Amino acid sequence: MRILAVLPTYGRVPPTGAVITTREYIRGLVGAGHSVQVVTTGRQSGRSRTEDGVQVWPLGTWRSAIHKERPQLIITHHGDRRAAQIVRQLGRIPHLLMVHGMSATRNLGSPALAWFPSQACRDHYADYGGPALVLPPPINPAAYGTTPGDMATLNGATVAKGADVLAHIAARMPDTRFLVVKTVGRVPARMPRNVVLIERGDPREVYASTRVLLMPSTVESYGRAGVEAMASGIPVLAAPLPGMREAFGDAATYIPRENIDRWVEELRRLLSDPDAYATASAKARSHAAGLDYAGNLRQFEAACMSVRRPDAGEQLAARSADALNSLHQQSPTPDVVAWIHFGVPYRRAGSETMLHTMMRALKDAGLDVLVVCSAMPEAPPSWEADGIPYAALDPLAADGAIRSMRPRILVSHHDFAESSISLSKGIGARSVLVVHSDFDIAARPLALWPDLVVYNTEWVRRSLAPRYLEVDHIPSLVVHPPVIPEEHRAPTRGDRVTLVNLNRHKGVDTWRGAAANLRTRPFLGVIGGHGKQILRPVLRNMRIIPQTSNMRGDVWAHTRVLMMPSIYESYGMAAVEALASGIPVIAHPTSGLREALGNAGMFIDREDVRSWVAAIRELYPDGERRAAAVAAAFARSAFLANQMGAEIKQWVEAVQALLSREVEASAA
Repeated sequence: MRILAVLPTYGRVPPTGAVITTREYIRGLVGAGHSVQVVTTGRQSGRSRTEDGVQVWPLGTWRSAIHKERPQLIITHHGDRRAAQIVRQLGRIPHLLMVHGMSATRNLGSPALAWFPSQACRDHYADYGGPALVLPPPINPAAYGTTPGDMATLNGATVAKGADVLAHIAARMPDTRFLVVKTVGRVPARMPRNVVLIERGDPREVYASTRVLLMPSTVESYGRAGVEAMASGIPVLAAPLPGMREAFGDAATYIPRENIDRWVEELRRLLSDPDAYATASAKARSHAAGLDYAGNLRQFEAACMSVRRPDAGEQLAARSADALNSLHQQSPTPDVVAWIHFGVPYRRAGSETMLHTMMRALKDAGLDVLVVCSAMPEAPPSWEADGIPYAALDPLAADGAIRSMRPRILVSHHDFAESSISLSKGIGARSVLVVHSDFDIAARPLALWPDLVVYNTEWVRRSLAPRYLEVDHIPSLVVHPPVIPEEHRAPTRGDRVTLVNLNRHKGVDTWRGAAANLRTRPFLGVIGGHGKQILRPVLRNMRIIPQTSNMRGDVWAHTRVLMMPSIYESYGMAAVEALASGIPVIAHPTSGLREALGNAGMFIDREDVRSWVAAIRELYPDGERRAAAVAAAFARSAFLANQMGAEIKQWVEAVQALLSREVEASAA
């Protein structure tokens, strides 16, 4: 499904409840395989950017977003006048309206569907008679859990959030420290000295300073901050508003906002009586543990699907499903299914190649495997690569097909990781998450607790461990992206200075700068499978070729020195493939490239073009320096091949162990 979200802001802004809720839902849609473009209606300028796998466009470029996305559904916020103007111009496209609060403007128009965070919020708009979805905001307890601090906290420095009440409470309790998180608007009263005002930031840091959360609000459509706090066992004192009663149930203590005596009495009791605090904390944790984060995301996705505009893609999905059924008539229940976005040979980036090799190892061990790709419009309904069966299915068809096959293990990474893990739990399968980077978007599925995590490097696991407690608790192993030297070793030696993937993050400017300084040396550029390719200017000593499935014949057979001035590489498979042919590699010192190349690489900062030119001059001609570099490349390749053999063996054994546990669980 193709979705356009027209929102006041997205991403790098102080996190308000509406912003966080919308972003979580959009992340869920992206994680489920849908394409989402966001237009921000604030006064941002500049170019579009990519965040959470979403392209974010400034308001002035909204027509470009429409042209690119051809949306089947538009999502907006109630009260955003600029968004409403865009919706009016696109009246033929179904519209989902998100109603986050209880506005004085109660006319919601005629959306295809209106979302409300609570029944109390829905009841506020009594005159609205259209289709409605009442669904709590998606709150992942793992994202907020921390050790509570020692302060009494108010999340919002306005009368609507109860700042006036807190000022009275703090004045009556001078020995207690209070924390107030600022919001838009003026602080309504001069705060006592025992009140600390802070800017809005990371919620987890706020809860790490909080012993009790106070919510004497005048209006709340839900009460997201209270639910977040409960994930850490923080007791909540709240005004008895219908929205907060829906959000907290009996896990909070409700006090009329004007009864200052009662607020002071209850707060003192919690802060001074350990038994009372422990009881309230346990109720809070129990309530948070009952949240269905993944289920909320699935319900929202289903609601979007119910109103989206269908197109011919659904017919393709049906044909793909027929092809898949035909492909597996003899094996209706594969042992292992990988549900991913791209696959070989149509896309050959490192993660696709790595997963393909891992699936090959499972097939060679006698397991029945299948790879399902859900973002490959250029691929046929089904194909084989190295004996591994592949199928192209859109996300909905893939979900249905996998449910019907009920594989014993589901493997995934990147865009479909969260959907895959959630699906595995729904069908009683084991789940495997492959993590290819230390980016938060790659680690976010850890919160769903897959049965096994495969990290592509030691450094990625080390980098994530301090930020994600799950890293040290979920069974895991490291499988460096497998490169079989014999499959990449070129039959001849080349004469080109090569860069694979001509985008700026991969260092095309460094490569082009070196070519400009070495006009007598031939350079080779290989168009990549992702990122904007910078193809101009083409100097006389440069040759550019399209992406290729035959790296050995089209690239390594023509390469004398490989350049890898990447700004980020979690590993660097291209570098390891080059080592198999004894090709010296010059690289920017990313953690991944250092782990991949070891002492076989020459490391130079990507901005220092002069040093890259000097290194090429040193390694290009025959002589002792080049001979030593070639020998180091072959030695490193042999070391990595031995390492790969051991790691692939561990991978196969880990999957077999999961299958054994699955069989034991079924028998029990």
